[in-house]
Amino acid sequence: MQFRALLENTDHETTRKMTKPLALISHAFRVASFPFALFRGSWFFIALFVVLFDFGHAAKAQSIQEGQSLFGTKCYSCHNIGSGDKTGPDLKDVTMRRTKEWLHEFINMPASMNARGEATANQLFKKFSPTVMPDQGLTTEQIDSILAAITDLTNKNEVFVPAGAKLSRAIVWTDVPAGMQLFSGRVKLQNGGTACISCHSLKGVGALGGGTLGPDLTAVNIKYRDPELIAILQNPAFPTMATQFSTHALSNEEIVQLFALFQNAKQLNPMPATQAGVTTLDPKFFVIGVAAMLLVLALMNLGWRNRSRGVREELVRRATQ
Repeated sequence: MQFRALLENTDHETTRKMTKPLALISHAFRVASFPFALFRGSWFFIALFVVLFDFGHAAKAQSIQEGQSLFGTKCYSCHNIGSGDKTGPDLKDVTMRRTKEWLHEFINMPASMNARGEATANQLFKKFSPTVMPDQGLTTEQIDSILAAITDLTNKNEVFVPAGAKLSRAIVWTDVPAGMQLFSGRVKLQNGGTACISCHSLKGVGALGGGTLGPDLTAVNIKYRDPELIAILQNPAFPTMATQFSTHALSNEEIVQLFALFQNAKQLNPMPATQAGVTTLDPKFFVIGVAAMLLVLALMNLGWRNRSRGVREELVRRATQ
């Protein structure tokens, strides 16, 4: 019994001594493998973060691209980003100077803000008078896209240039007379738009000049850079022009010819950029008007001079009898 107990004790002690190193090795392995297990688990979260980051970056890039497209069609006729004021203010860093809420309201309802006496709106309307910014009717998402595009270009210190602001072909010498025919209305616009001379004047075109609803376009190529002028011809955002040409857009060929005419007018009639686009009255129009008035008065005098001659003669005859 004592021998058996001793044997059992010996076996137990031996077993314990033999298994202890194995237990220590197993424990050490588990401790050593913990960082690797944690690292493997972290890969999931890292991958998830990368996916979400890429998705957010792609969504932001798409929003900026949409904003640039909207800016080119809705805003560029009157505003620059980084190139100075036009008929409206340069919008570089406007998202830093104005709150998002103010920008949303002003873009969609500028006239209402001005009418109720909002200080900044009053100041802008006064500074850029007589130009009046029309209500845009844009959605919240569209405005956010435009503001994102403005912020992006501001941060990059870049100017906005419309993607499609280029002519469909090179200008040739015959484009100038062709553009004059289109401007004066002697050749109708392909899509039924109103001739330019109905609202605008251009030095040397039309015996009596042109219309005065819009500015004189003699030096429009000085007031606007080439990409700006091309963009205006492609998508005019001025209220009257937008209404007229939204369904009667100029063709690519007409844009080339009118652009050639304006470029030629700039070369023939150089003037300071501060005078470009200002509506002026041709003195010839005033002289012709005065001459026509005098002619009408003379004809009226001839017509009315003999209207009571018979009556007067009868009265004179009776008075002398």
